[in-house]
Amino acid sequence: MDEATYYRDHWVTIEPERLAVSDQLYDWPEPIVAMVLDRLDPQPGDVVVDFGCGPGYVTRAIAGRVGDSGHVHGVELNADFAERARRNAASDGVDGWTTIHHVVDDHVPLIDASVDRVLAKNVLEYVPDLAGTLEEAKRVLRPGGTVTAVDSDRGFLIVEPLTADEVREVFTAAAPAFNEPYVGRKLRGALVAAGFVDVTVEVQVLIDDQGGFRGIVESMLRYARTFDRITETRAAEVLTRIDEAIADGTYLAIVPQFVVTAGKP
Repeated sequence: MDEATYYRDHWVTIEPERLAVSDQLYDWPEPIVAMVLDRLDPQPGDVVVDFGCGPGYVTRAIAGRVGDSGHVHGVELNADFAERARRNAASDGVDGWTTIHHVVDDHVPLIDASVDRVLAKNVLEYVPDLAGTLEEAKRVLRPGGTVTAVDSDRGFLIVEPLTADEVREVFTAAAPAFNEPYVGRKLRGALVAAGFVDVTVEVQVLIDDQGGFRGIVESMLRYARTFDRITETRAAEVLTRIDEAIADGTYLAIVPQFVVTAGKP
């Protein structure tokens, strides 16, 4: 396993136990999905690209907005996720105007100026070339079309009862899993540099006091253990403290989501 390319490779091939955790993390609560769709603003008849669609939970929600006069293209690196996205579209009855593309690179398999909106949610921290990916989004957008990027920034996470230094320790140990862990703060500048206009920035704060984001920390520790960047004993200690906090009601996790929308001139 190559540490230098792991940030991408670990999405191409996902181990069964991590697939289940990742699938759960993609299944966002309805208020979060509604917030993303409100910013994306898909209209009936629109053609939309969901770049890095995962198992397609948001893809099928977009399809519900554009209706059968529109079309949604999900683009996904992982074959298992792509198949799940197809099944999810079928289960919602929107598969007639939904196409899921399993791709092997960051190319969107559509012609120039053919779509109205592009969504990239929690995926730009993993792409090899942020500028190139945004250029690809601009290529497929029609003039006046919009891109909406939603992503985290690992410098703003809170996970009680861990200290700020301990949160940093966990995510630094998991560094091979990300190409740009601080992408949230970089999105506006990257979109401006790519030639987009009317760039707007919001930060939506996700708050968890029930343990729903425990899986994020568990995933980070799994990444860290893959490359022996943290000991098994230390990883177990971190999870035990989180589990104890969940049990006694003192747990709190706060995850910011940068929501950045921009237009193609």
